[in-house]
Amino acid sequence: MLAIAGASLLLAAPSPASAEAEVACPSEMLTPYWPERSPQLHQTFCELLVFPTATLPNSETFTDRIVDGSLSSDSRRASADTMTLPSLWWNRDSLTPRLGGRRLVDSWISYQIKDTATTVIDVVINPQIWSILTYNERYAVLNQFGTTARDFGYNLRFFQGNSRNYRMMGLYACDFVDQPSASPNDSLALEDNVQTCSANLDAGLIVLLQRNLLAESERRQQAAQAAAAEDSLQSAEVTSPPIAN
Repeated sequence: MLAIAGASLLLAAPSPASAEAEVACPSEMLTPYWPERSPQLHQTFCELLVFPTATLPNSETFTDRIVDGSLSSDSRRASADTMTLPSLWWNRDSLTPRLGGRRLVDSWISYQIKDTATTVIDVVINPQIWSILTYNERYAVLNQFGTTARDFGYNLRFFQGNSRNYRMMGLYACDFVDQPSASPNDSLALEDNVQTCSANLDAGLIVLLQRNLLAESERRQQAAQAAAAEDSLQSAEVTSPPIAN
């Protein structure tokens, strides 16, 4: 079972029969919603929408799909001696009481996706506090955290939920020139490394897109597997020795 990122239910996803059966995220499905975005930014958004979360039902899949050793920041295991990068502590602690203060953000982790080298920060927020914020206040929070994530060379996903189930509430994605990013100490290199960024806070649209993207990915996955199986069968028929009479 594979949970789409932030959905309120678990959806089954097939396991590819071979590496050749892997298919890319159908990012062209996002073009009608945001026609001004670049293909690369669409691809990043698509990937962030469907990439699994680190919830208990998905922990094995999540771990298998991130770069070994890339879980470089976990707010629940902060070092008392050195600053763990990327750091969101200042962002969390500087939130005003109206925005929930430090209680708004429960935790965060950062990692790098194995197949594409995309770097991501997943932030878990307090749903009770988030629900009473206005749209403009939510956008201000997402933009503040997203800008910091961008400066470290990361994309950002906002979730609410528990250890078994997350629902995506927002995301902030960038079209980076290179992945992984430049050193956070090199501000000029970081500025040159980012072409454009975009944010989305429409939770209803996010869930709709997640369902549609996952369904299309599954359809393409099955078609790729069927084509691979057909090619394998044809190859076996060609190479099989003739049967003697």
